[in-house]
Amino acid sequence: MVASKFLKDFKVAAAVALCGLLAACGPSGEAPVKRAPVPIASEASTDQQKGEADQQALPVTEPDDRPVRIAILLPLTGPLAETGQALLNASTMALFDAYDPRLTLLPFDTKAEGMAAEEAARAVLDAGVDIVLGPLLAGNVQIAGEVFSQAGIPVLGFSNDSRVAAPGRYILGFMPEGEVQRVVDYAVTQGHVNFSALIPEGRYGERVRAAFGDAVSYDGGKVVALESYPPDPDNVFEPVKALANYDQRQKNLRDEINALRALGDDVTDEIANRLAKAEELEPVGFDAVLVPEGGALLRTVGPLLPFYEIDLDDVQLLGTGLWNDPTLMDEPPLHGGWFAAPEPMQPQAFMTRYEDMFGTRPPRIATIAYDAMSLVAALSRDTLEEGEERFSGTRLTSPTGFVGVDGLFRLNIDGLNERALAILEVSRREFKVIDPAPKAFPSFGYPIRQSVSREGN
Repeated sequence: MVASKFLKDFKVAAAVALCGLLAACGPSGEAPVKRAPVPIASEASTDQQKGEADQQALPVTEPDDRPVRIAILLPLTGPLAETGQALLNASTMALFDAYDPRLTLLPFDTKAEGMAAEEAARAVLDAGVDIVLGPLLAGNVQIAGEVFSQAGIPVLGFSNDSRVAAPGRYILGFMPEGEVQRVVDYAVTQGHVNFSALIPEGRYGERVRAAFGDAVSYDGGKVVALESYPPDPDNVFEPVKALANYDQRQKNLRDEINALRALGDDVTDEIANRLAKAEELEPVGFDAVLVPEGGALLRTVGPLLPFYEIDLDDVQLLGTGLWNDPTLMDEPPLHGGWFAAPEPMQPQAFMTRYEDMFGTRPPRIATIAYDAMSLVAALSRDTLEEGEERFSGTRLTSPTGFVGVDGLFRLNIDGLNERALAILEVSRREFKVIDPAPKAFPSFGYPIRQSVSREGN
């Protein structure tokens, strides 16, 4: 537990170290960041979480005394500099928490540009590092990764783009495929069989579409309706209307009313009048709908579902990690919806701790940088067998995985990752955990089926 008497020293040490980083970041310059004398665990730790972490952690024995040089490639200048700095802050927090004087972190600036990323990668080679964290963007991971693969240096990239993953080049971003599988699996256990989806256009949507079809088929369900929509709030109305089969259902209601009135009977006239007054359409042909969207578009799509007579009391709303946004609690149409994400307590504690140290709320992706640095520190603590490499593929792809701020995760030999995710339900005040994340991969156990990749990170 972080005792209050250490907090001031931690902040001062962090500020001093980060000032040094900012002064020397760049492809041709490096600024080593050493550990500071701070405790390891955060104030939010609980005995249960400590027990889980201890169960998964590599054994701490007599360490190898050789120094460990770690490069981190981030956009520290340019349009993504704010995000890059937040990731650097998070990785520095993990370095301080590791309390290991052998570890040195060397930042390099990719500027979020391909040419700058390649220059930074070659500067990293000159620095003689053992492992690389980052870059952030998929294109930068691809370019830098090719440089490092020739030198046999492993990379822990912050992208979630499956196209850039490869043996020795791992991606740590949240994979939509795993999120879709998890939420579909849970929905099926709750009795849902007939599925539908509103899929965004683009590569991300293509990945989700493929994963959705695979997951529903794998679980014995059926996809009965699916529509795509462009990334424009003004153009989502027709796709939602089509998914709801709204026009046909309206026609069916009118035809039923007309048929009853045509009988010319007082009883059937009364029934027809009740139907016309209620304007209740026949049910849609599905009992679950996936909306893998976030932000403003999700806020637009959500209210359109009941508007076009998709009864969310009968149809379960499903989402992905893009729903992991506290502002969505203010959207009543989303209340009761389910999505797959890490259990919220530890990430929230990290966010609070970061904000207390740096005075600003970090982007959600900052936890990935923290976990990447923590993984390196954990592997560095272990005693090596003769001839064994600290960051060999065998050690990085341990089948038991690693415990991080975002829970249990593991790296696969193809460079992709798997995460043990919880099922969260949206309510007015919180994201309620309705199905906890698995505690070990043997009980998690299904492979992520990859397909097309996502634009962006």
